[in-house]
Amino acid sequence: MSIDTLPSIDWMSEDFQTDVERACAAIAPHQKGPGLVRSDRGIEIVNYALALSVVRDARFSLAMPSRLRTIGIPDGAAARSFLNFLFSREGVDHVRARKACAPWFTASGAEKLREQTRAWVNQWLDESNSERADFDFLGLLSNRLPSTLFCLMIGAPLSDAGFIQHMSEEMMLLTAPPAPGNAERIEDAAIKTQAYLLDQAEQRRRKPGADLLSHMVGVEATGAIDTDDILAVVFNALVGSTDTTSSQICLNLQALAANPDQWRLLKENPALVSKAVMELLRYNPGAWSVQRSPFDEMEFEGLRITPEDTLFPAVFAGNNDPAAFPEPRRLDIEREHAVTPLNFGTGRHGCLGRMITLMEQEEVLLAVTRKWKSCTVLDADFSGKMFALAPQSFRVSFVPDSE
Repeated sequence: MSIDTLPSIDWMSEDFQTDVERACAAIAPHQKGPGLVRSDRGIEIVNYALALSVVRDARFSLAMPSRLRTIGIPDGAAARSFLNFLFSREGVDHVRARKACAPWFTASGAEKLREQTRAWVNQWLDESNSERADFDFLGLLSNRLPSTLFCLMIGAPLSDAGFIQHMSEEMMLLTAPPAPGNAERIEDAAIKTQAYLLDQAEQRRRKPGADLLSHMVGVEATGAIDTDDILAVVFNALVGSTDTTSSQICLNLQALAANPDQWRLLKENPALVSKAVMELLRYNPGAWSVQRSPFDEMEFEGLRITPEDTLFPAVFAGNNDPAAFPEPRRLDIEREHAVTPLNFGTGRHGCLGRMITLMEQEEVLLAVTRKWKSCTVLDADFSGKMFALAPQSFRVSFVPDSE
């Protein structure tokens, strides 16, 4: 079997440029059997079992070099920064940096951030004046929370949140469909972000605190890691914790608003919030696909593939594979997941900040269902279909709980 003999899809068609519901319907005929299709960008993996096996397979890299080539990013600051990403690293370089920061990314670490997160969310929702309104949820809350929390996490001034959000948006263009000018924007953002993080690290060396960056420079002082290791972790945390969380917060609200029975269920039983977040991540994921390439030429499901080939485990398709999740297009916040949705990856490159983003999403859901009787999405615009969704606008109206 060769790649050319696989069934093909056009990932730029309307089927894959509207919403996850339509994309899931388009991919459903291909989920049985091998679960492989081809597209202009590479090999699409569209069933859960195979996608999971590739994501956890140590024979595959995260395909960062091929992604940089696709975008047209030269060997400059952006390339060096992304190749130094914690998730781009392999072997001892990856283990060393991950071991250094792991004590900070724990369930108990996330809980230490919950009280402040809850206070911010409630404060910003109160700015809506609890009236039926055209509420800019993206600007007033979902963009604001992850970038502000990142500032708190590294000990930076909270007033830097706008800068962090913008830099993250620019660098996340790496995960968007290629477009003219993106390479230059990514390069500029990488230069500015690296300079900012190096300056923040130097400030923590002079005056340490209880934050992640202080923790990392403390480990550096023992000789166990160096500045590149610090950047690998903190640069990765910035890009991986801001836009992705902002997008998922909006998508969660969109799905819950469209299923008022589930809204009421969560409102009546807030203890379901952890299950609700996992189900919403499965049902309406922000990352539609991830990338992998083999380190060496190898046999894969009857195909001969090389490091030049790019595989795209489709998160949206795997999360909606009926073989893994019965009745996948039914939102059920009481669902018991026999298997874990693909959103956070697994294995050596599993999402380091998983507990923190789950905590943020839980706090937003708890707050809106407590304060609002119902919610209607007035405008939802997401770019980056088939890659990682990035909200361009997200406006809602709501009925206060007092009515």
